[in-house]
Amino acid sequence: MILHKISSSPFSHLALQHCLQRIHNTDGLLLTQDAVYALMHQTIYAKLTELHAVYVLKDDIEARGLKLENNNIQIITYAEFVELSLIYDNVISW
Repeated sequence: MILHKISSSPFSHLALQHCLQRIHNTDGLLLTQDAVYALMHQTIYAKLTELHAVYVLKDDIEARGLKLENNNIQIITYAEFVELSLIYDNVISW
């Protein structure tokens, strides 16, 4: 089980797209910093909702004025991120 952490915008980098091509169904995906803009892209958003475990940092969503209206994607705090990093075997930053 791997927690994939994406921090770059999907509009300027391919990290999220590459990650989505390689992610396993037991893996988790964490969007941080400008990667939260993926929630605004209809096609990417649809792919995210199909994944087993997707997390978004609360501070990063709020800082960018975004709202999340999907129960499949979990909004988490930094403390919960630390907990996740202990649950997953590895954390990979893209």
